[in-house]
Amino acid sequence: MPSSGIPTNATPSAVDRLRDHLRGRLVAAALTPFHPDGTIARSAVAGYAAALRQGGSTAIAVGAHTGRGGRLGADDLTWLVREFGTASELPVVAGLALPAGAPPASALPLATRLREAGAQALLVCPVPGASRDTVVTLHRILGEKVGLPLVAFVLYERASGCQYDAATLAEVLSLPWVCGVKLALLDDAMRCQDLLDTARTAAPDALVFTGEDRMYGPSLMWGSQAALLGIAAALPDWSVAVLDAWTSGDAAAFVAASDRLDALARLTFREPMEGYVQRMAWIAAWQGILPAGVALDPYAPALPDSERRTLLAAVDNLACR
Repeated sequence: MPSSGIPTNATPSAVDRLRDHLRGRLVAAALTPFHPDGTIARSAVAGYAAALRQGGSTAIAVGAHTGRGGRLGADDLTWLVREFGTASELPVVAGLALPAGAPPASALPLATRLREAGAQALLVCPVPGASRDTVVTLHRILGEKVGLPLVAFVLYERASGCQYDAATLAEVLSLPWVCGVKLALLDDAMRCQDLLDTARTAAPDALVFTGEDRMYGPSLMWGSQAALLGIAAALPDWSVAVLDAWTSGDAAAFVAASDRLDALARLTFREPMEGYVQRMAWIAAWQGILPAGVALDPYAPALPDSERRTLLAAVDNLACR
């Protein structure tokens, strides 16, 4: 279990300590390395986890959308949470996805297993087609029964099948176990700004994590206080550089680092959008933090090998900046 010193129960002090630990910091949303047959490449995880820490991640999100958490079985997800935590010695925020139509209480067995595997918070993924009552009940049950701090997750509707409105988010953030929210609206600047305003008004102490890979710099200027990013699955130090420059008030460094990361985002977060996971895996292999043979996303849309060559040549040029 990671030796972070953060309590693993959702008392008010635990929620506050988690917020304090992650405020102004990066949580990398890790890839899951796969063999070509779709099984997890377990031998690649420890080195990859250590590399994310060396790149400046303060915690690791395991089983988020970037890690294909909604596609993983309970045994695999539980193993990944334990292995990432042990290898990185960082807190793990475990993704928890409830299938469409499933009752909120059905999430409890897996959530309990993730806690026992060492997760120190849960990233509660949006439930496709869920009502406001279902969303709020899910967060309430997890907080009451599992005893871990929770991070609500607002993911763009095309990927999640669900779109939280301001009232839903406000009600979720009113729960004492919810330490904050990750916003990942992709290209919807207006909704991102509106939900940031909602979070600040409804729960001034809540921590707003930007997951806005294509609006990273602007989302910090709009009020995000931490980052939980899929683009940090490779080259995490590039994301850290933007966040550190912003929090230190170094405007020139912020502009330069944001410009570089935005160029990377334009290369990776593009149509077909679900191809971003495979693109980030290619970059992780280029960087040397994942073996090329397991830098695979079995759930990716078809991407031509010519795209990989073009992408990596562009990343190589960016790395020279």
